Amino acid sequence: MEDLTPIPFRANYRRYTPEASELLMRISEALGAIRGARVLPAVADQLRVSAKAGTVHYSTLIEGNELSIVEAERATRGQLAATTRPKIELVNYVSALDLIDERLEAGTLRLTPDFLKELHGVATRGLGRKEDPHFKPHHEGQWRDGIALVVDGITNTVVHEGPPRNEVPGRIQGMFDWLDAKIAAKAEPAFVLAGVLHYAITEVHPFADGNGRAARLFQTALLMKSNVLPGRMFSFERYYAQDRPAYYAALRSVRGNTFNMETWLTYFLRGLAEEYERVAAAVADLSALVTPPGKGPLRLSPSQERALTALRIEGRREFSRRDYESAAGVGRSSAGKDLRQLVLHGALVPRGSGPSVRYVLAAAGGSCRIGEGRGRKRTWTDARIERELRAFVEGRNEWPRPEEFRSSGRGPLYAAASRAGGISRWRRLIGM
Repeated sequence: MEDLTPIPFRANYRRYTPEASELLMRISEALGAIRGARVLPAVADQLRVSAKAGTVHYSTLIEGNELSIVEAERATRGQLAATTRPKIELVNYVSALDLIDERLEAGTLRLTPDFLKELHGVATRGLGRKEDPHFKPHHEGQWRDGIALVVDGITNTVVHEGPPRNEVPGRIQGMFDWLDAKIAAKAEPAFVLAGVLHYAITEVHPFADGNGRAARLFQTALLMKSNVLPGRMFSFERYYAQDRPAYYAALRSVRGNTFNMETWLTYFLRGLAEEYERVAAAVADLSALVTPPGKGPLRLSPSQERALTALRIEGRREFSRRDYESAAGVGRSSAGKDLRQLVLHGALVPRGSGPSVRYVLAAAGGSCRIGEGRGRKRTWTDARIERELRAFVEGRNEWPRPEEFRSSGRGPLYAAASRAGGISRWRRLIGM
């Protein structure tokens, strides 16, 4: 029978170092911007799917899963058969994230040792390895009954040995008692608590395998319950996976510094800040994308929604037609039609001309020179080509008034384009 007598947990760190304070301020500002943004539901859904796929991909990548983010998105959409160990890992991780969602929506999400065990059980279901004597199928969701050696996957050296197995229940209970007290006292931001628990779980190493996944899943659950993940559009695991040596070094810094967590927490909060700012920028761009200045909302087609969200989530504000084709999963003709509509609506700014034309999200800035009028060159910013041409047609700028061009059978806007440097030139500029 488990000894559940709590072993007191002590977290050694100063509450607010200058670095932590600055990072928390950045997180707060980005969080406020995200909450205040207006994003169409369809776009928000795509952001959520992309973030979930990123979470699944990067968290399992940290532990050696080499399947692509495309496979992770298939798992997220329920389209991946769990036929191999790597695929089982992806499907399991999706199930664990779904469990957090379900409990949160039902109002039954409890941050307890039992829930940590449940998350681990779902994440490692069916992953018992015959070659590992310390991990068997019935150990899914159970505290380990053997030693815990943490091996650096890069150098293949033992970097940490967890506490004796008989101490695991008491240490975990002490950790959760500490967390409950902090939450009740509202003594720390949820971001700091998530960082402390992330480290503490990996330190105790309560399971025979899958401790990193369990720690990252619990971090997600804690932040979601704290209501600081609006829209669930975040993938913090990307930060850890992109530089795994730095991730492991930050964790080891606690053990090598009299268990002082400040270096780890600075690393952890920086990762949060970068992700919040990345999402805030994506949301801002996509908000402006669907409702540019002076225009009504643009109803994105499924291919436009898929491509623009994917490109923006990747942090790409400038892209080519081929990039768009790949992200949207459409051919050249459909991509050209989509891009023309987005340019005319003012959502994209074209740069260059002809086959080499590239497109920039209007919210990212940029300009487009569209020809000459009365010997003068005119440049418009923020993809306002159509609006400025309409202003010309309506006589609201210095160019000739519209009555001079109403004879065109294609309408005054077409005539305005002709005056603005020639139809062929204008068509090249918008990638037609």
